[in-house]
Amino acid sequence: MDSNILPFALSISGIGIVVLLLVLALLAGVVALMTKYIVDKPEKEDNEEEIEEVQETTASVPEKNTGLKKIAVIALALARAQAETITTQSLAPAGELNSWRQFNLQKRLAKSSTIRRSR
Repeated sequence: MDSNILPFALSISGIGIVVLLLVLALLAGVVALMTKYIVDKPEKEDNEEEIEEVQETTASVPEKNTGLKKIAVIALALARAQAETITTQSLAPAGELNSWRQFNLQKRLAKSSTIRRSR
């Protein structure tokens, strides 16, 4: 009777592993189908919303006034750059810096310039 236990246990383990692999393959197929057919709409960024607002306001201007559009785009870019510099200057207090704030400021300065501009 002892000699029949080992092959029986191995056959049960083999069947269990095969069933487990089939269930995992089925689950992977379901996930693949879900990612293929369920697609999220891309979220608009703040820049895209501002561009749309500028386009809506300039839509009423005749198309031959392209110079006015360029001036508006330049003015918007200058206003955003000025607002960004004001917020970064307001982060540093006029008095002394504690070590935690100094560490964060150094960390921000160490970032790539493209990362700093994107914020």
